[in-house]
Amino acid sequence: MASSAQTSAVRTQKLDSSITLFSRPFTRSGVLPIGIRMTAVVLRNKDVALISPTPLDSETESGIAALGGQVKYIIAPNVVHHLSIEDWKKRYPSAKLIGVKGLVEKHPDVTFDGVIGVDDPKTARYGFEDEIEYRHFSGSANQDTAYYHKDTETMIAADLMFNLPPTQQYPPGFKFGFLATRIYPYLNPFTATHRFFTKHALSKDAKQTTEDVRFVAENWKVKRYVPSHGDVIEDGGDKAFRAAWAWCF
Repeated sequence: MASSAQTSAVRTQKLDSSITLFSRPFTRSGVLPIGIRMTAVVLRNKDVALISPTPLDSETESGIAALGGQVKYIIAPNVVHHLSIEDWKKRYPSAKLIGVKGLVEKHPDVTFDGVIGVDDPKTARYGFEDEIEYRHFSGSANQDTAYYHKDTETMIAADLMFNLPPTQQYPPGFKFGFLATRIYPYLNPFTATHRFFTKHALSKDAKQTTEDVRFVAENWKVKRYVPSHGDVIEDGGDKAFRAAWAWCF
């Protein structure tokens, strides 16, 4: 079972010995609180992969240091969740920086060690593939890439699925506003609204997206799902993913 620790801004959840989450409040367009999250994956050799880096502050840095390993990978999973990668790269210059198609132009002053969607998928090797598989959704609007930690059967993705309200990303007892509480019931994976959202907002190439969704559904045994926005789905992640993308089946 996950444990939670509250600091002034960052909420830390240690899901197991391999996966620790660093979450914080985030409001979309200044209106809807959806939270934001970075996932730290500790590999078998104790190297650490950071997926979807959030702002680098002393609290987060201390939490990463407590994991006991070297930050080896800094991973921006799409063209939206990337704003803090330069700070993280400066702090951990030996870490490999992995992005997606479209990010090189947004960060001309840094060198990417890998660009998913540009690199040849048949030959590209970043170093974590034995433990973390990935699937690039080239047909998604944000060029999302999903990651799958095999040892814990955990899927990690930025904007492929939401699970609101984001109670784990806000202080205990936080009062969400009137508008948010009316919207949240429609933004979990099992709603028709979420299915409409995945089809008409998250996908720009239905054929390619369908291929990617089916690959994940057929090849990854997803127990846990970690979204960037909303609460973690500890069990039944595969069912939630299929529900959110039901139009692909």
